[in-house]
Amino acid sequence: MISFFKHLGMVAFALLPVLSSAALQSGKVQVGKITGSVTIIDAKAQRKPLATGAIFQEGARVETGVDSTAELVFSNGASLVLTPSTLLELRTFRQVPSAGITDPYRQIEKDPSPSVTEVEVPRGKIIGEVRKLNALSTFTVKTPAGLVRIRGTVFSIEYRVGSDGIGRVVVSCVRGSVETIVYSSNVGPVSVDPGMQTSSSVPSAALISNLARASGAPAGGNAPAPAPAALAVALAPVKVLLYPIPAEELAEISAILAAASTLPAEVSTTINAMAATAPSLAAIFPNGAAEPAKAFGQVVSESPVTDDKVPVSKAGAPGAPLSSSNGGGGTQMDDNLKKITDNVNRSVEQKQLDPSGTGI
Repeated sequence: MISFFKHLGMVAFALLPVLSSAALQSGKVQVGKITGSVTIIDAKAQRKPLATGAIFQEGARVETGVDSTAELVFSNGASLVLTPSTLLELRTFRQVPSAGITDPYRQIEKDPSPSVTEVEVPRGKIIGEVRKLNALSTFTVKTPAGLVRIRGTVFSIEYRVGSDGIGRVVVSCVRGSVETIVYSSNVGPVSVDPGMQTSSSVPSAALISNLARASGAPAGGNAPAPAPAALAVALAPVKVLLYPIPAEELAEISAILAAASTLPAEVSTTINAMAATAPSLAAIFPNGAAEPAKAFGQVVSESPVTDDKVPVSKAGAPGAPLSSSNGGGGTQMDDNLKKITDNVNRSVEQKQLDPSGTGI
């Protein structure tokens, strides 16, 4: 009999990786409101129109056309609105199955189970509403210029490259809290409080490539010379500006959520009320100044990376990798998945060793 239970225990232990792997499954994304022309691109690069009610999983990309928007509602209760001319990739979305995951996902009031979400925005602007996350959950948004860690909040993130080759990343925290990192700056993670915004101008990969070609070209060659203003930005240290969200930006966020999302009306109404008391863009940046007026904002100075902050590698990119490398041979995403899987492993092991739950 003892031999039988010993054998049973060995079989259960051998099955733990399978059980835990099954426990952490791909989450689902449900398409809410759609306006204009929206395309989904699958893992095989096949493109097709995206319609309201469609469901997809990690690995897909969504692209909005001019004057088009798309609302994406996640099975952890979060939602994102893609504004016109935006490209988004759902790189990772996994969660532990739960009875709290109900359809339609808009009805989910908080993250029902541990989940890991990573989206990338190569270009464009998204407005997000992330419900209170599970203590083990992470929600990360990446752009070519940096990354943003989200905790239950309303936010917007924009990254666009101008004709001069300079990329501008803007992160707004309407409510809740977010933490942002600009890869090529000397500033560590910056906490963005409710009602605040950060922005940085970062040379794009294309501009860096042009500079490299120009520097290696012989005198009188055909390599394109960058504009002096773009060259000045490319050579200067990257600054992280911190200041209140301008009234114009808040009003725009409110209008987009009212027209392009299925969120309760009070969300956009509250944001619009914030706009009524917020300073204008002209007040924050008088006479088109490059930096905010001291009465409103600041240039965030260099800050050391503490033990509880994950250092971000600056290899590749205009300032960083497009992967989630943390410089330690693994990835931050892998660390998050391992944390959740380990927790599931312990739970499964306890149930295998004590199926009655009595502790005997």
